[in-house]
Amino acid sequence: MLLLTVFSNVSFAQQNDIATLEKAYKQQYGIEKLQSLNQLTRYFRKDNPRKSIKYGKLAVELGEAIFTESNTLISEEEQKLLAMAHLQLGQVMLDRERFFEAKNHFESCLAVSQEIANETYQTKARASLDSLYAVADSSEIKQGLLSKTFGQIRFAKNFNKTANNLGVQKEMKLAVHHENRGNFIKAIEHYEQVINLLQNQGSSEDIGEIQLKIAQIYDSLNQHSTAQKFLGEAIANRERELVNKNGNVQTGNTDLLDSLATNNATKVEIDKVLREEQAQMKNLAERYARENDYESSIAYYRMYQELTVKIRKDSLDEVAARQQKENEIALLKQQKKIADMNVQSAEREKERQVEIRNASIGIGVVLTLGALGLFYLYLTKRKQHKRLEVTHRDLNKAKTKLVSAEKRIVKLLTQQVSEDIALELLQNTNDVPGKHFVCLMFLDIRDFTPLAEKMTPEELIDYQNNVFGFMMDTIQSHNGNINQLMGDGLMATFGAPKSHGNDCQNAYKAAQEILFELKERNDAGVIKKTKIGIGLHAGYVVTGNVGNEKRKQYSVTGNPVIIASRVEQLNKEHQSQLIITEEVYQKLENPPAKPEALLEAKLKGRSKPVKILKVV
Repeated sequence: MLLLTVFSNVSFAQQNDIATLEKAYKQQYGIEKLQSLNQLTRYFRKDNPRKSIKYGKLAVELGEAIFTESNTLISEEEQKLLAMAHLQLGQVMLDRERFFEAKNHFESCLAVSQEIANETYQTKARASLDSLYAVADSSEIKQGLLSKTFGQIRFAKNFNKTANNLGVQKEMKLAVHHENRGNFIKAIEHYEQVINLLQNQGSSEDIGEIQLKIAQIYDSLNQHSTAQKFLGEAIANRERELVNKNGNVQTGNTDLLDSLATNNATKVEIDKVLREEQAQMKNLAERYARENDYESSIAYYRMYQELTVKIRKDSLDEVAARQQKENEIALLKQQKKIADMNVQSAEREKERQVEIRNASIGIGVVLTLGALGLFYLYLTKRKQHKRLEVTHRDLNKAKTKLVSAEKRIVKLLTQQVSEDIALELLQNTNDVPGKHFVCLMFLDIRDFTPLAEKMTPEELIDYQNNVFGFMMDTIQSHNGNINQLMGDGLMATFGAPKSHGNDCQNAYKAAQEILFELKERNDAGVIKKTKIGIGLHAGYVVTGNVGNEKRKQYSVTGNPVIIASRVEQLNKEHQSQLIITEEVYQKLENPPAKPEALLEAKLKGRSKPVKILKVV
């Protein structure tokens, strides 16, 4: 009991120390802060890996910022802290089976410890790399770590011996140096310079290898779309290299693999390349699924499926062609054998009548064997056909799964945005903003705050669903898109991402129907007494995805958005429910009043007044 009590007190004290350190490190600077971050990384490694990774990355970033080549005031003992940061972060990544990132940090630890001649951390880094490859062996990952696809490129062994240009050698050394130090952006810049130099000197053999290295770095930085781009270019370059190596280039043939159908050695090499890429895509898809990064997982799984389909198709085509050729050869051999036997029997018939019966028997036997042979070929072909059918069924199942996945993605997107916007987000991967002429609607519930204070959270949600539900249905039935849904209002756009005729007329009809439906619900007592204000304005806006690689949102921006919002607020001043601007009035087929009814109104933040019409 005494020991248990002492242990509990020690554990509690340690937790308090860690909690204090978590608060204190933010006010620390330089070496002191780096020491604290290393301590936090080590402490949270087992119990909270996410925190450990967070503090480990902060430690590496701070260490790289402190220990620059120009900073000569830092002692070797203090520089050991950067090697420690890389080593600890690599160990956490290894625990999480993030093998490629672990490998980069172990190699960076080795590079730093070699610079300061620290034997202790050199030994630890090499031991950690050995542990990494031991774990990779058991999980069938080592091939990927050591392959040219996403692993370390063995430039010393495989790099083009003809690339003796001093500029190429210099850029390669700088790229490898920065990569080992964890300066990945600098490394990418030097690798791209190597590509430019190789292209200028007409040496393309090693460009694919460099592109694979760049893809690996972008993948470790979680920039998966950019990594996929360089991976695709690398695969294309490697296919071209294989073609040139075997002297079978076909001008104007875009499918390089098909152009090699007659070259067995080349097909073997290409099949090996594709299978390496296939295994890598599968590993990456599974890894990101474990990390709950489903967007990246789906992207790599699609690449895995595409490679699977191509490998199976090529295999089936090759098997079918080979089988057909073998059948034709067998038939020709049988026909020749039968013909030879017939000739021999005819000659013997002339020489000796006695041998007629024997010759006939021999011919009968041969014919029987031929028939049996043909029957055997028939059975073989039938079995092959069945195998092809099974394979095609597997391919169709895979295709069905992909279609189902895409449908689920569309369903999830349409719960957040309209179907038009969802389709545009899926089809348009370039994230290029578009300019559109639209009609904007701003809708606001009057006195929402005092109304909400009188309700429980459950009642408030039920009220919002009843009010906004029919409003959103009405807007979408007139080809409008809901851009924003606030607690007391919403913003809708008519005319983007595509126009549906007179978008101003559609917006105006939607506003009228909303006001009519709201009155009926108020009169019937279906909802609590509710008043709203609607403002309509038209003009040119910019639409598109706004955000970064991890999070994007479809947005509508431009000066007309601000004007529409301010016009809606005029309803409070004019005691009205619907106000439209002159820009909307001019587009209406049957305006509700004459042009003289338009009023000038000054908007907040704008010196120039706008012309408006109070409709209701």
